[in-house]
Amino acid sequence: MSLGIAWEGLIKAYDSLVNKGAKICPIAHTYISVHIGVLIDKNGKFLCAKVPDVKGELIAVPCTDESGRRTGGDHPHLLHDNLCYVAPYGKREKRHQAYLKQLKNYTECNPSDLFANAIYSYVKTGNILCDLKDILQKTEFNVPTEKINIVFCVYGLDNEGVDTDWTKYYLSTLPKNGLCYATGELDYIPTGYPACITSPPGKERLILKDSGVGYVASQKIIHTLQYFAYAAENTSRVEAETYIRDYTTGYISREEFKNWIDKEHPGKWEHFIKILESMD
Repeated sequence: MSLGIAWEGLIKAYDSLVNKGAKICPIAHTYISVHIGVLIDKNGKFLCAKVPDVKGELIAVPCTDESGRRTGGDHPHLLHDNLCYVAPYGKREKRHQAYLKQLKNYTECNPSDLFANAIYSYVKTGNILCDLKDILQKTEFNVPTEKINIVFCVYGLDNEGVDTDWTKYYLSTLPKNGLCYATGELDYIPTGYPACITSPPGKERLILKDSGVGYVASQKIIHTLQYFAYAAENTSRVEAETYIRDYTTGYISREEFKNWIDKEHPGKWEHFIKILESMD
């Protein structure tokens, strides 16, 4: 099978998963692990911060072509990123300034994106290091402090990291500079492609630098492989833990919990409930 045929199949698989409502990474997004979650209000006021209960949880976050494949340099993601991007940390001031500039430009062009505007209102105050002082001092992370991933939530707004407004905006800024080898359509042809194909920290590169695959096609190919490699498993695990927690705390009824088990894990209800009841 040629690469062209394989890529075409992955692109079709991506479109099919999107149409079925699967939680697959959107275009102009990448996956990061959550180290600290920061909750703010719609006006950008800090409310609280915490380390997630589920260690190693992955979420899709908005990125650029450059930030999605960065190995260095000052290429920020749009909203959620390393501490050295979202805060004026240490000797990485250029990274923070690049982050602020990109987010400022985006919010000025997209005032209706309330989620992004709330985050910009907060990060531009420069208070984040002060707000996170206790959690940074008391929590041990397995990465250097500057690489701690900060993910924002806005109270009252429904957002799980992704920002489809960003996808539309970002694609509109990319010049269509060539024909995509995978689709034959006019597209932006990047100068390189992301790694991290089969595992979050991986360095595997399926698409080589001079392959001529368009940006949109490359995103679909990579995200489809990631979905089957680890994202679907992560989503399923997190969803299961959420339902179990909600049932054991009384947030959902026994019937609601059973309906979910019967749908997602047919024939496993007795197995699930016996395990949970044995823990009481």
